[in-house]
Amino acid sequence: MAEHHDAQKKNYETMEINIWPVVVSTAAIVVLSLLAFVAMWAMFHGLEQAKIYLTEAPPPMAANQKPYNGPLIQVVPPAELSLVRAATQKILTGYGWVDKDAGVVHIPVDRAMDLALERGFPVRK
Repeated sequence: MAEHHDAQKKNYETMEINIWPVVVSTAAIVVLSLLAFVAMWAMFHGLEQAKIYLTEAPPPMAANQKPYNGPLIQVVPPAELSLVRAATQKILTGYGWVDKDAGVVHIPVDRAMDLALERGFPVRK
């Protein structure tokens, strides 16, 4: 009680703060921040390296598409959607060459399912 009474007379705190918990917690925050930085750097570096192995080849139909240099504006979206659906339906239900030199064709989905059932599926040993 005497210390409290003395502090009121002097108008300042008479007890000192214990500095070690402040130093230790500050050091811990700095170390954890550095560890997080190193971990994030390693993760991003690893993902950048993994991107080389995870990139897939473009789909076969992408080679048939022509690049378009104009603005990509849909004037009449429903009409364009029906054109896209009609073209897709034509590919899915018709016969045609994918690669004539290699002898690769596309056939309708229903016919492909029938052929798969007739010929059977490969079985692992």
